[in-house]
Amino acid sequence: MKIQILTPTPAELDRLLAIWLQGNLDAHPFIPASYWQGMAPTVTTQLPQATLYVARNDSGILGFAGLQGTDIAGIFVARDSRDQGVGHALMTRLQADYPHLSLNVYTANARASRFYRQHGFQAQPAVVDPETQQLDQCMTWTRA
Repeated sequence: MKIQILTPTPAELDRLLAIWLQGNLDAHPFIPASYWQGMAPTVTTQLPQATLYVARNDSGILGFAGLQGTDIAGIFVARDSRDQGVGHALMTRLQADYPHLSLNVYTANARASRFYRQHGFQAQPAVVDPETQQLDQCMTWTRA
């Protein structure tokens, strides 16, 4: 597996968007699917503006992390590549490249919260996301 910063082609952008959508649908069953489907056009325009770290192998893109500055907008792994270290590899690379990172995670997404805590992120008090009405928690990490 190779991690690289990517400026996506249209075909790669389609793959990233498909991974993003499936990842959100799988990770957030407490939010209606229509919310994520409705966000797809916005994400399509935002992805090329983000710094994209992509994990790939000879078969193609396995997953990606999108950053806006030092804010992780999300880490998404293709369904058939989950639980194979892709997310860990992406996070390890981000933590090597940046001295400070932050992100937001829904508290109901226990798997993601646990993943970030395992990578040294500290949680701030949760607040209600006005768009989804779900508790949203900022998490931060700083290199020691």
